[in-house]
Amino acid sequence: MKLASSEKQLRNIASECQEFEHIINAMGYGYSLLNVSPDAFVRRCSDCVNWFGGECIIYQDEIKKD
Repeated sequence: MKLASSEKQLRNIASECQEFEHIINAMGYGYSLLNVSPDAFVRRCSDCVNWFGGECIIYQDEIKKD
């Protein structure tokens, strides 16, 4: 079941998630090669390797709590 989420929800869940791994980091290029400034970097669920189009178990559990 896919649930609609706001940008704030995606950021809040990702900020506390112990399993979060950004897709840029997972590609092995590192953040600097892709010009991702640490000042502009934002953690959000939809940028995580575990996202799977919203099917992440952690995301699903957290969004149901709200």
